[in-house]
Amino acid sequence: MPDYEFYCRRCKKQYAAWMSVKEHDERLAECPECHRTDQAEKRLSDFFARTSRKS
Repeated sequence: MPDYEFYCRRCKKQYAAWMSVKEHDERLAECPECHRTDQAEKRLSDFFARTSRKS
């Protein structure tokens, strides 16, 4: 499962959540500080792609 990053506008904290792609499309992750989802904002995060080809 991918690790998605979020930002809580209420707490002003950034946090990550392990969610399936389907879960990520359907809902926002709950903030670990205030336990709300209505103030969550999706953030773009880095990703790593592995290939079998050497560069």
